Amino acid sequence: MTENMIVAVDGGPASAAALDWALTRLVARSSGGSSAEPIELELTTVVELGWSPHDVAVSFQPAYERALAAAARHVEERMPGCRRTSYIRHGVPVDELVRASASADLLVIGSNKTGLLAGAVYGTLPLRLAAHAHCPVVVVPATWQPRIGPVVVGLDNDPAGTEALDWAADEAVRLGRGLRIVHSWSIPMTVAVDLGATVPYEDLRAANAEALSTAAQRVRDTRPGLDVVEILETEPAAAALVDASGQAELLVVGTHGRGSVGSLILGSVSHDVLLNLPCPVAVIPRRPDGT
Repeated sequence: MTENMIVAVDGGPASAAALDWALTRLVARSSGGSSAEPIELELTTVVELGWSPHDVAVSFQPAYERALAAAARHVEERMPGCRRTSYIRHGVPVDELVRASASADLLVIGSNKTGLLAGAVYGTLPLRLAAHAHCPVVVVPATWQPRIGPVVVGLDNDPAGTEALDWAADEAVRLGRGLRIVHSWSIPMTVAVDLGATVPYEDLRAANAEALSTAAQRVRDTRPGLDVVEILETEPAAAALVDASGQAELLVVGTHGRGSVGSLILGSVSHDVLLNLPCPVAVIPRRPDGT
């Protein structure tokens, strides 16, 4: 089965990092042997309309074409013979990329985030795209440099939210990396205040540890040979994931769904992680039926 991976191109440094990440992933997966799935790489750029009268905006299309051609040359230099196509879209970037994601298996985009405030500005497109996309979205920081490390994934207590865990486990297998499953838990303030000193801390910790162990064992059973490490934390989930990803090759998080509600609650954890990119972050959408 062929995987369709789309890389958004705009000619900037974040775009270049996203393309290099995609090519590095392609190389790593190709080294996996004959069982590696072939990848169809699509380079896409969006001629942004709306910032100027339509005719004026379209007159700048050659600049987009040059950026796309430069990306295509880079692919040919690094991976001659790579199965690729180039595509020019017209419209609002996030809308066009969301449409593109409907026929993709993975969408890769760069981020110019350089700090929390900058992330609130430059991170808008990745955040909106991750909230609406129909396929997994990988956000690559402009400062990205290749490194070999484990795949880290966040695990929550929602039994329906297994998409991120399964995707991360499969990606770890495809890349030949280990998997680190991070589960962070805490007692809600309302509960803590209401129960006071009677909070059954040890019982709650044991229940969360069991949930983590059960999820990890399912991954081990279905993917023999995969190195799986369980990490149980009590700090805020986003902070725990960022900390655990210090040497990671990829961090994987899930969303709370798509649509009018999903666009507003991408999820505080996913949102915070995307504003503090420790490494490339894959955001996995929940299936519409929530199963």
